[in-house]
Amino acid sequence: MRLSTYAFFPLLLSLLSGCASQPTIPDWIAGDSAKYKNEQYMIGRGQAATQEEAKDRARADVAKVFQVAVVVSSEDIQSSKSDASGAAKYEGQSSRQISTRTDKIISGIQIAELWQDPAQGNYHVLAVLPRLQTANSLRQQIGELDTATRNYIEQSRKESDLFLKIAAASHALDAQQERELLQKNLQVVDVTGHGLEPQWSIAKLKSDLGALLQRVSIAPRVAADAPAGLAEMVAGALAQAGFILDTGDHPTFVVQAGMNLTDLGLKDGWYWQRGNLQITLLETANNRVRGMHIWSIKGNAPNKTDATRRAMDQANALLKRELGGAIIEMAIAQ
Repeated sequence: MRLSTYAFFPLLLSLLSGCASQPTIPDWIAGDSAKYKNEQYMIGRGQAATQEEAKDRARADVAKVFQVAVVVSSEDIQSSKSDASGAAKYEGQSSRQISTRTDKIISGIQIAELWQDPAQGNYHVLAVLPRLQTANSLRQQIGELDTATRNYIEQSRKESDLFLKIAAASHALDAQQERELLQKNLQVVDVTGHGLEPQWSIAKLKSDLGALLQRVSIAPRVAADAPAGLAEMVAGALAQAGFILDTGDHPTFVVQAGMNLTDLGLKDGWYWQRGNLQITLLETANNRVRGMHIWSIKGNAPNKTDATRRAMDQANALLKRELGGAIIEMAIAQ
């Protein structure tokens, strides 16, 4: 049976309309991108009701591997500083520098494709990070850190002042810990997964720094009007930082600590204690003050006793976290 002309055209229009209503879905929505191949790009996908949110999610999808490395590397730094030196100033610097370097990598992420699903209305975004360009930047930064490490090690060996030796050795360790993060990132970006193997062992650098710290004997002293327990806090913080406690009558170095607390009374149902914790590094051979450091202290609680205890707890935490770094900072500032 033959279709009439009047029956054929409506059927043809119906078929054409059905074909036109089917959207062309980009290949990267559910699979690999033919244009942005894995060998050349790291890719991330994002989906949301708005373009900007979809873009943010796509960038975050690429960035997540680097952000995980930041967390791991920062934890490694805190652990090594706790084990080897307690040099909190350099610990903080390293963590910030690691974050800065990672931010620089993430800033290279580009929005490559944008597609809106005509049926659902959601936006789909493809973000890409060029592997070759990023890898070259990482290799350059690794090279700079290796050069800095070499210089710091040479400086540490040449210095006659023990504290300057310690500071240079601490900088060398920091540089290699930063490098370790960049190496992890380079292994992700580099399709070979190799990166650049380190010339120095972080474990050896930590050991060398610890050995230098143990050559410094420091006697803890507290002011006559210091709160009860402060002497034990200072001694414990010095030992945790890696220094040797000098219990003799003629120490080479003395850390003199003092603390004052002022009772601010009851405010809004809480008792407040506020004051300062001060340490001074003395070199006894020539009665030389090598430096001074002051922290602000405060504590609050429903009663006076607990407010004072909390202020002392804060002082103890600060000493454990920062006394080693403060001593090195004071010593090398002279």
